[in-house]
This record gives sequence, C-alpha cells and structure tokens, in this order.
Amino acid sequence: MLVIQPPFQVEIRVPKLLAKAEIVEINGADAAQFAHAQFCSDVLALPELHWQIGAWLDAQGRARCVFVLLRVEADRLLAWLPMGSAATMATELQRFVLRAKVKLSVAQGFHLMEDEPTQLENGQVAATHDGWCFNLPGPAARTMHLARNVEQQAEDTAAAETWRLADVMAGLPWLHESLACQFTAQALGLDRLGAASLDKGCYPGQEIVARLHFRGGNKRHCMRVVGDCDTPPQPGTCVLETAGGTIAGTILYAASRQSAGFQALAVLSNTHPTGAGLHLEGMPGISLTLQDLADAGLS
Repeated sequence: MLVIQPPFQVEIRVPKLLAKAEIVEINGADAAQFAHAQFCSDVLALPELHWQIGAWLDAQGRARCVFVLLRVEADRLLAWLPMGSAATMATELQRFVLRAKVKLSVAQGFHLMEDEPTQLENGQVAATHDGWCFNLPGPAARTMHLARNVEQQAEDTAAAETWRLADVMAGLPWLHESLACQFTAQALGLDRLGAASLDKGCYPGQEIVARLHFRGGNKRHCMRVVGDCDTPPQPGTCVLETAGGTIAGTILYAASRQSAGFQALAVLSNTHPTGAGLHLEGMPGISLTLQDLADAGLS
C-alpha cells in the first residue's frame, strides 16, 4: 500500500533589516599601515578576514569615534560605526593621509542585517555574496551581516532595539557623534576590550593611554545603568547626583528591556559604585542601579 506523507514544514528565517550601515572604507597599498598609525588598536596584528574593535583618539587621548574594524582584504579595511557618522570620520581622517597610498571613502549601499547565528571562530569574518558576516559578543550568539543592495524592506525597529540591548549587555562602548572627544580610552573601557594598544608604537593619544595605564589617575569608567523608566534616555543625557545636582556621568546609549525599564551604558565618576543617590537629568523620580561590566556573562 502506498502511503503519501505530508510535506515537511521548513521554517525559513528571513534576515532582519536593522538600519543603514555607516562605513568608512580604507583602500590602498598603505591602508593597514595608515590605520595602524591613526587608530589605537593593533591593526597590523589583524589577519585578513578578521575584525577587531577600534577607536580613533585625539591628541588628548579622547575618543573621536569607536568602530568595528574589518580587514576584508590585505589592503582593504572597513570601519563600521554603529553610532557614528562615516562622512564625518572620512572627512576628518582625510587630513592625515598626506603622501600615503590610501583612498578613503564612505561605503555606499550597505545595511545592517541580523542573520542566523553562524559558527565562526572568534574575530573571524565570512565573505558572502553581498557583503560580510561576523559574530559580536552578547548574552546569546548573534551574527551581524553587512549587506549591500538588499531587497527593499522596512527596518525592523523591534529587532534593532533588541540588538542594541545586547550591545549594552556586552558593554560595547559605541559613541554617538555628539559625544566625540569627551572620553578617554580607559573611561570607555577600550583597554578592557583589547582596543587600546600599549606596545605598538605611536598613535594619536598614545601618551595619555600609557600614562593612565601605568601611573593611574583614570577617574571615570564605563558601567551599565538599569532604570525603571520605559523611555530610554538619549545619548548625552547627564546622570546627576540627587544631592546638589552635580554631574556624575553621561549616558552613551540605552535600550528598552524586554520586561520593563531600560539598560544603558554610561561613563561615570569612580565615586558612585552602586548608583544610590543618582538620577537622570530631567527625571528625578527614576531609580537607577549600576552594574559592573565584569558581570556581563557574555557568550
């Protein structure tokens, strides 16, 4: 007797469009050497088809921008700015090219896609037919896909908020353009992420990074802030001391929690280990709790 089986149900997960990607492309024979001399991470140690967190500092050791740097080819780098402006970075960086064999440009047509979690080695980048995939740290496995010329679809704002919450939980100190040149590498925790080299040689702000590391004196650090307000604060919102109204820190960025309230990353003075006696500017009734980034529990 012939038995006809019903067709299998195959679930196809469509990648979610999160946002337009802000990317500076660095091309040319001197691309890696130029980036190595400008950025505070060890770019020359970055193998082809790998990524690292990087930053570009000013002469005072304060971050102009924070980004994910992908070495997609030996002489081709992509700096993806999760919260910065590619046009601003490319324009300001152009002033330092001089005679280097480097071409800087804003990569056009790229979008951020949340893809199926992919089995990749730590720091590895996988080339795709329309871009590149790589995994970012977070409370669960997650794969970012930088894709060019994707099919037209609406941005998934809920997925983007969930992704941003995972960034907060991972302690990734993305820097909004409005907060450029306000925080040192140590205040953002770039040293914790291996993004501020102490032994690669000179780069803008290197003396400040080394001095704070070897002699101490860093009075601010990056922490997670949990609040009971359902509207996340905007980048640059001040954290104030309830008694006296003195500025205790600044919100880098925030995201809504799935249950209620928000989580944010903030740069705070070292005198507030718990968050007691702190509130957000314009929100005196919002209760705040601080969490050390050492408790991230990353996968």
